[in-house]
Amino acid sequence: MLPPDSRAVLLDHLRPSAGYSLGGAIATTFTLSLPAAVIPPLAFSAFTGTGSPGQDPISQLEAVRSAANRIDVFCQAGNIAMPAKAADLFAFVEPMVHGVRRPPNGLFHPKIWFIRYDPNQGGSSQYRLLVLTRNLTHDRTWDVVVRLDSAAVEKRVQRENAPLAALLSSLPERAVTPMASARATRVSALADEARRISWEHPESIGSLDFHYLAEGRGLDLSGHRHLVISPFLNDAGLRAATRHSRDITVLSRVEELEQLEVGTAGDITAYVLDEMAGIDSGEGVEEATHAQNDGAEVAPAAGAGSLLNGLHAKVYVVEPDARQRPRLLIGSANATDAAFGSNVEFMVEFRGARKDFGIDRFVGPEGSLAEIIREYQVTGGQAPDPAEEEQFALENALRSIAEIHHVITVTKGATATAEAKPAFSLMVATDRAYSTPSDWKVTVGLLTRPGLGRMVESSTPLAEKFEGVEKADITPFLCVSLTAPSGLSASTVLVGELHNDPEDRLDVVLARQIDTPEKFLRFLYLLLSLGNLHWLAQLEAGSDSDAAKSGPLLGSGRGPGILELVLQGIATNPSALDDLDGLVRRLTATEEGRHLLPEGFEQLWSAVSDARADMKRTRS
Repeated sequence: MLPPDSRAVLLDHLRPSAGYSLGGAIATTFTLSLPAAVIPPLAFSAFTGTGSPGQDPISQLEAVRSAANRIDVFCQAGNIAMPAKAADLFAFVEPMVHGVRRPPNGLFHPKIWFIRYDPNQGGSSQYRLLVLTRNLTHDRTWDVVVRLDSAAVEKRVQRENAPLAALLSSLPERAVTPMASARATRVSALADEARRISWEHPESIGSLDFHYLAEGRGLDLSGHRHLVISPFLNDAGLRAATRHSRDITVLSRVEELEQLEVGTAGDITAYVLDEMAGIDSGEGVEEATHAQNDGAEVAPAAGAGSLLNGLHAKVYVVEPDARQRPRLLIGSANATDAAFGSNVEFMVEFRGARKDFGIDRFVGPEGSLAEIIREYQVTGGQAPDPAEEEQFALENALRSIAEIHHVITVTKGATATAEAKPAFSLMVATDRAYSTPSDWKVTVGLLTRPGLGRMVESSTPLAEKFEGVEKADITPFLCVSLTAPSGLSASTVLVGELHNDPEDRLDVVLARQIDTPEKFLRFLYLLLSLGNLHWLAQLEAGSDSDAAKSGPLLGSGRGPGILELVLQGIATNPSALDDLDGLVRRLTATEEGRHLLPEGFEQLWSAVSDARADMKRTRS
């Protein structure tokens, strides 16, 4: 159990079974990295053969757009990290990112993926639940993931799934910015489907339960012996997690252990990760090795770096008494009073034999963690670092700001950019003030226009207009930065509600990447090749000049010609032609754009448009 040399790469756990593709997915996370948020839709597209999300920005954009329509990610508002660069890819994940409000005196902290996979042909849907201890970021710390696959969808509601369904169904109403109705409906439908799933799990597991901690829902962890693995902890949380215990073992970080009270420090056996025991994260390993057994997996989760050299896992092992089976709980809750009192958290619990789930199985002389931990003598009583307390105050203020409803209204500007492209004005407004201390510096800006943030007054509602914005740079993502008099600062990205968003904005973002006829041809093949990556690979294997010279009615000698692809699209994939039509209209609107189309394509597309219009009239 929890063998440190096993690896569980998130993307491998998102991979559907053969013959299945993504039907819908819900993810929750405390902190969110926008670059990390792009990876799952890219991966789902690659898994299902609808795109080739390599380094080609055009295929990446289309892959993200294709899969992001079926994914919703909920994170704590104010905890979206500022990216190093505002990539065009972020425009396509905007609809799937939802900042949520904090519960009273707490944080939104669960970390799960709930996924439905639909069959490509006949059959029933499959479901998967990932319960993680990590956020959707590129963190390189040691984490744990539990994977459960559906065994069947029952006619009757399964009692143990009630906490899972309750968390999922609560998500739309927690969002700061109202969700699109179609997305909210899909989330509610997936929550309802979750109620009737029976889960595969190893025979060694006697029972399986879920715990949704929120709105006063507690978690009784009473027992005689406890193992607590938690990167963050405090005295009240440790007491809540080890009630009635006579034997407490704690694996945590040195700085957290030393801030415990002296009395608490004397009552525990403490361990820390051995800094000399860097764990290979599996970067570059195509197929990760897993601790797998009959459909359930419990394994350390790999980060993106070469070594896992910090602790982020949250694991609790409770031994009630000699007559009862030990309990193993894994999930998002740290050993803090907030986690067990006011946060939104989610945990999965297993019960099994002592030889499989007992504390000695993990930290005993022959335990699975013995080689990567070392005992630590805690002194305790250390005061918190004042800089850390000030940093927390800044981050908490950012969460309060991100929970304010921001409305971004787009209007056509009267000016034009230097390139003579249409410019727009974005009015960013709130109905209440930020209410930060008067000596703090507050700036607000657009994610797509780095370095152009505006100083704002924190005592009045926000009303800032950003002018001269190109259509491709219109965004609901706002950057907010706070700086204290000491010079300490913190920043976040928040999601506003975008009004009057031009319908063709994403086409313009895509067109910005398609700046040669060769790139247009690759995009056309990507959309219309019906998932045949072999054709696209053949096209890219030839020279760009040869590909561009292939006339619209002729093949390149390596795959079907454009006319054949278009005719196949009319018959089997009309939605792809709708996507292509938006881009063609954007390109043919300017002389510069028309030069990006292969020779003769305008005439071909005009005939295709007429034919499609005739087909629609005939059907109506």
